[in-house]
This record gives sequence, structure tokens and C-alpha cells, in this order.
Amino acid sequence: MEKLGGYRLVALLGAGGMGRVHLARAASGRLVAVKTVHEHLAADQRFRERFRREAAAARSVAGPFTAAVLAADPEAVRPWLATEFCTGPTLGEAVAALGPLPSGELAALGAALAEAIAAVHAAGLVHRDLKPSNIVVTRDGPMVIDFGIARTAAEESLTDSGEVVGSPGFIAPELLTGTGEPGPAVDVFALGALLAYAATGRPPFGTGPVHQVLYRTMHGPADLDGLAETLGARDGAAGWRELLGSCLSQEPGERPTVAEVLAACAAWTEGDPWWEREAVSGLIRRREEEVAALVANAPETTATVTATATTATATATEPADTRADEPADAVPAPRDATVPRLPAPTAPLVPGGGATVVSGGRGASRRRFLRWGGAALAGGAAVGTVAWLSSLTGRDGEDADAGASGTPGPYARGRALWTRDIGEALPMRYGEALYLRAGDGLTRLDPRTGVVAWSHPVDGDITDVVLGDELVHVLSNRLSFSTEIAALDAATGVAKWSADPMVNNPRRPLELRGAGPTVAVDGNRSALVVAEDVLCVVTYASYSTAWERRTNRESPWRAYGYDPRTGAALWFHQGARAEVAALRRTDDRIAVAARTVSATPATPAAPGGNDDGSGTDGPLTVLRAADGTLEREIPGGAAYPESYLGSRGVRHYATGGRLKAVDLATRRTRWTRDLSEGETDDTTITPTATAGLVHTATYDTTKALDADTGRTRWSRAGTGLPLVVAGGLVYGRGRAPEDAETAGRRPDWGLHARDAATGDLVWAAETGEASAVVVGAGGGAAGTGPGLVHVASGGVLTTYAAPELS
Repeated sequence: MEKLGGYRLVALLGAGGMGRVHLARAASGRLVAVKTVHEHLAADQRFRERFRREAAAARSVAGPFTAAVLAADPEAVRPWLATEFCTGPTLGEAVAALGPLPSGELAALGAALAEAIAAVHAAGLVHRDLKPSNIVVTRDGPMVIDFGIARTAAEESLTDSGEVVGSPGFIAPELLTGTGEPGPAVDVFALGALLAYAATGRPPFGTGPVHQVLYRTMHGPADLDGLAETLGARDGAAGWRELLGSCLSQEPGERPTVAEVLAACAAWTEGDPWWEREAVSGLIRRREEEVAALVANAPETTATVTATATTATATATEPADTRADEPADAVPAPRDATVPRLPAPTAPLVPGGGATVVSGGRGASRRRFLRWGGAALAGGAAVGTVAWLSSLTGRDGEDADAGASGTPGPYARGRALWTRDIGEALPMRYGEALYLRAGDGLTRLDPRTGVVAWSHPVDGDITDVVLGDELVHVLSNRLSFSTEIAALDAATGVAKWSADPMVNNPRRPLELRGAGPTVAVDGNRSALVVAEDVLCVVTYASYSTAWERRTNRESPWRAYGYDPRTGAALWFHQGARAEVAALRRTDDRIAVAARTVSATPATPAAPGGNDDGSGTDGPLTVLRAADGTLEREIPGGAAYPESYLGSRGVRHYATGGRLKAVDLATRRTRWTRDLSEGETDDTTITPTATAGLVHTATYDTTKALDADTGRTRWSRAGTGLPLVVAGGLVYGRGRAPEDAETAGRRPDWGLHARDAATGDLVWAAETGEASAVVVGAGGGAAGTGPGLVHVASGGVLTTYAAPELS
């Protein structure tokens, strides 16, 4: 293996504009991180002088929550610097995995970070680049790393005029405007931003293009609205708002001192330290096992192994404006990096002679690795300066697959089984059948081959379809402005019966029969549900626009009950003057959610669809399915149409700029959280939980939330709507997994399937921008065979074999 100053290089962790970062081993067997500088930069004497001064400055920092520089050689052909190595997630990874911190845990974090900053300032330095990826959460607490841009005032002459050092969202305004000295208040500002991020799960100045984040930073104020949601509506939340608001003040003189922040946080700390609790220590253990496997798999003859952990990879491409003086561990890994998914550590280590690792590609046990690595991982003095792998990117709270670039772990490539032109039709699956719903007809296909089984044309527009084992019910608005129901044999497509509820229904009151144009009688919209023994059609008029509210204000909704097998009319019920927002049913009840005449709703979804009820202020009317009689009317209940008499369980909604978990039996909110910037308009949430998680998606971000608390468990950028959860996987549009050039582009490359529990990429197919995704059984007798994924994109339907979790 290659050596530098007595350190044997084990594996390449990352590379960027300044140089490379290696995992290395000292003669004692201790693991260290070694930064090496590119030779072309080392040829610049001014750069070499700066490197010399910064290495000396960093060695003067000493504290229980700060990193330590072990050795450096600024005069070498390739200048290098060795630092202590630790294992653990970055703060960004921990918050993404475990969600925002409650008050006591946040206070423990704040006290530790304040103590670390105090140690930096005691050495006459200012860190100037505090951010989530520069905080490593270890067994011994959160460690502040990377002093590559810390400076004393005397060294400012070495900084180019007009240069800004720091990270968007955490850099103080005075560094952006150049109006103030980079004193201790700079780090207080960054500390406030860090704690706000840990408390809410989002940066206090938002996300998006850098220039927008910097503009919000300079003009404020910080976004602290989520504090009450996380910390509780008690005095503690108000105290945190006051403390963090003062830390994030635009004026340096108005910010508290580090000692004042430390005192406040120490007073609010409760219970055991956050990093000692099982949820966090579990993440740390996983990192330790990954490091053990990394070392055990490292070849003895080369130091150019590029490696990563299962859940943390180097992702971001090197930005175009990367400066030569940026620290090596704040830059991305090379684009051609190979990123294997490491095996579970199992192989033993051979002791003696510097603890040489047995070659052979097997892992090392965590217990043996810790004993071999000594204090580097387990000792009380174990601190580090390399945020485990993902910190090399300089990106916070973003995983490899979520980032704009980088190489994902191993995943399966989707292989198309068949394709078919479908125009604007949308696929639907039910049991062994695949259907295409177009505006003017319904078609059944063989899901394995795409062969047409039957097709049913409609004289008008299909408004709703309910699929079943034996019958398929199709609701359509005909060109004559009447609504028609057709019951089709599911196997053959032959019509079993049809009915026009507005004209021919004998249960409708006599005064309404033949009363002028049918559109004036029953409105121009309709929805359909089928319970066990009743089919219910609801007709209504639209109140979505001001003009419609004026012209349709006298139009009530009406419900018609039919026998689903024969079409016999069973009952009629007339409701209020309102638009129907949603229609739900159980075997014995039907619930109609109404938007009142005076409401000004958002554009409504189809009443038979998965409407979240947003924009409704009307009642929820519960009818008995057997006879259509009114059982109960729930004032304001239309917001949660699934919550009616007899309902059980919890359902999740994205409404009014918030995510909510609602107990259906009591209609009480179990938890709620504000949507992050960019989520409000298009966020979708899965109604029910899968393995304790609910999943949300926007145009380009997918998240998993703890179903009990609403805390974020994982988040992936670059993948988003449409959102489908099936077979333990989350499907959504995504960018090309391996193409570094897709940074910031639309997620229109194809379809991603991710492990619903971890967010890891499992499968991907180049489909183009998917408009609909349907996952179902393989088809054939009893749906045997592997599952299938049907993707509609650009007027073409493509079917793939569905991936499976290993």
C-alpha cells in the first residue's frame, strides 16, 4: 500500500477541487483520515503557504467536541494533513433518518456544539463553515469537523478580495455583504441555523437555487414557524424561538455570545444525551460495521479503492465555481467512482504487525474491528474530521440516490416485456386484469402480453369506473347531457344492463320527472361507488368558479341507489345545494362530502378518487346503503370524508399547507406538520401506513415519515410524483441514477423503485416522464407469476417485470 509520512493509505474516500481524502492507518493500527493536495496546487507557493498556516491553526484547537489534526507536511511534493477518524452519521443524515429533535435533545445538541465553538474561538479562530455535513454524530457526541477555512485575523491578507467563504443557508449576512469582520458572531449565526434545521428538519432560509437562499439570508427573517410543531406549544417553544431568532439576527451585535447560547441550552437539556439513545446509536453502529467492511475489503496492493457505505454515498458533482482553496472534504467524489453495496461484516482480522487485514473480499466483525481500531472509534478521545463519506459532497440531508449525481448502489435495470400505444388513456389494474380508461371507452388487456380482451366504446365521456371480479361498472356523461350507467361482464365486456338515472329512475320524485333539460335537473357531473349490495350514483353541479356558483347555486346533489347485479332502482335521496367533493362507501354506509355554495374551493378532484378534502367546508352526509335514508350529518366533516360513523383506523392527508394524521373514529388530529418550501402545491401522501411509515411525494422529492409521529425517516431528492407504494417498494419518477449531468434537471428520465423502509434504490427503468404507474400481479390463472409494473409515458404503455426486495 502507498504510504505518506508513516500512514498507510487504505481506501480513497473522495476527491475534489483541492485534492483527495483517504482512509489510512497509522503504524499503531489507528485509523486516520489523510488529505492530500493536488500537485498543480502544491506548485502555487501562495497556496502552499496558506495550507501551512491553516494546518498549524487547526492543530491549536482542542475540545471534547472538536476534531484534532495529528500531523501535516506542507513541504511534501503532495502536501498532506492527517486527522483523527471517527464513525457516525452527519447531523444532516441523522435528522433525515430520525426526524426533527424535541426540545431536550435539541438542547443537548446545542450545548455540545456551543462548547465546540467556544474551543475554536479560544484558539483565536473562527470556523466560518458550520453546517450539518460538518457535524459528525459519534458515540462521544456531535463532533465539529473541518477547520480547512478557519482563520485568524492576521491570515485574512491571504484571502482573495471579494471572496466569500461559507455554505448557503448557514453563512452570516455580514460575510455576504462584506460589511463586517468575520468574528465569533459569524459562528453564532451558523449555530442558530444548525439548531433551527435540527428542530424543524429544514434550513431556516429555505432551499433552492443558491442566489435565492443567499437573498433570503441577507433580507430575512428566518423561517422558524415549525418550532411549535416539533417542540410543542409550551413555554419551551417560545424560548427556542427567541433564542434562535436572536442568533439569526441580521446584525452581529444583536446576537448572543457563545457562552450565552451554551448556558441557555444547558438549562433546557433533559435526560440522557441524544447521541446515547438507541435510535442514534443504531445509526452509529451501522456506520461502524460499514467501516469495518470497507477496511476488510480494501486491497493490500493499492490505495485507489473508491468505496462507500450502504446508505451514504458521495453524490454531488463538482460545482463549476469550485475554488482551488476549498477544503478537500467539502467537495464531491469523482464522477467515475464505483460505489458497491458492502456485505455484512463477517470475516475475522489477523492480529499483529499493524493488524493486517486478511484479503478475500469478506467483511470484518464490528467487535473485532473496534478492538483492532482501538481508541480511534471506541475511546473517549475518539473524534474525527471526516464526516463519513456523504460529508465529502458538501451537501446536507441528502442521500446518494437523492442527490443530483453520483453513483448509486447496485440496483436492477427494468426490462420491457411489451409496449402499446394508448394515447391519453390511463392504465388500471384489478386482480388478473389490466384496463385502459380513455375518455370515450374502456378496454381490457392481458397484463402479460398487452393483447386486447375486449373494448367498450362510450357515446360521451367516461366519468368514473368501478372494477370488480364479475362486473365492471362504467359511469359516463352522454352527449345528450344525461348520465348513463353500464354494467359489463368483466370477462367478456358484454353489457349486462344499463340505465339512465336522471330520466328513467322510478324512485325519483314525480315533480322532477321530465322537468326540462336534464342538465338543469341533476347537474352536469356525477360520481359512482359500489358497495356489497348497492350501486350509488351521485349527480351534482359544479361550484368551482364564481360563474358556476352564481348559475348553479340552486342545484342540489342527488343520490340514486341501484342493484349492482340487475340495475333495479332501489332508492333516491336529495341532498343540499352544494358540489360533491368526495364520495366514499363501506358495505353498509355511503358518505357524501359536500362543498357549500359559499365556499371557494381549489379545483376539485374526482369525487370517487382520493381527494384529501382540501377546500371543503361543508358537511359529511352519511346514508344507509340499503335504503338511502339519512343516518347522520357531520358539520364540517367533508374535510375528512373517510371519517364517518363506524370508521376505524388512521388516515393521512395533505391539506391546507400541512400533513395530518387523523383518527377516523374521532376525527381528531394525531399529529400535524407544516409542509416544507416547495411542497405545498403538489404534495401527495399515502393515505395509510406501510410497515409503520407513510410516504409523501412532490414533483421531485420523496419522503418517508413515521406514521406515529410524522417525523422524517428518510428523504430522497430527484424522485417524485406519481407516488405508488406496493410490495414494500415506493415507485416514482426519477433522474438517471448514474448520470452526473442530471443535476437540477426534471425527474423525467424514468421510473425508480425504492425500498419503502430505507429509501435505497432497488430498481430503475428508462421510461421517460411517467404520467401514471400501476403495479399488479402477473396475470394468468389466479394472478400467478411475477408481479408487473405498467408505466404510461408519452402516449405509450410499457410493462415491466416488477422488482422484488431481496
